[in-house]
Amino acid sequence: MAFLQKILPITFLLLTSFHLKSQVRVVEINASALVDDKATNNYSIVIFSDGEKKDSIYNKKTKAINLSLDVNTLYSIVFKKESYPDKLVIVNTKIPSGLMELVEDPFELQVELTPNTTTLKKDLYDYPVAILQVVRKVKSLMASEAYHKFTHN
Repeated sequence: MAFLQKILPITFLLLTSFHLKSQVRVVEINASALVDDKATNNYSIVIFSDGEKKDSIYNKKTKAINLSLDVNTLYSIVFKKESYPDKLVIVNTKIPSGLMELVEDPFELQVELTPNTTTLKKDLYDYPVAILQVVRKVKSLMASEAYHKFTHN
C-alpha cells in the first residue's frame, strides 16, 4: 500500500506532463509580403490583439518572418509598405477542443501588396484580405473560403 501511495503521484505527474506537451500552445506562421507575385522587402508587419499593439516587425529582406501566436486569441495582422495601402489579415488561433497538434505548422501566409486592388469589391477595400482560423477537420490553420468568396469578384 505504501508503495502505491508513492508511485501514484509520480505516475499522475508523468501523465499530466505528457498531456500538456502534446497540446498546441502556439500557432506558427511564416508571413511574407509580395509585390507582383514576388517576395518583397522593406515592409512592416504590425500585430494587434484585443485592440492593443503587441508587436511591430520591420523586414528589410525578402525572407518570411516567423510569427508565434498564442492560442485562443484573436489577432489583427497589418502588412504595411510605403506607397501601398495597408493589408489586414484576421487570425483566430482558437484551437478546437480535442485537437492536439496542427498538421501544417508553420502556416505559410503570403499577402499581395498592390497599389490598386482590382479583385476586391470596391465597397470592401477596408475589409481584411483574409480571415484565418484553425479547422479541426484538416488540423491546420486555413483561410475562410466563404469570406474570400464574399469579398472577391
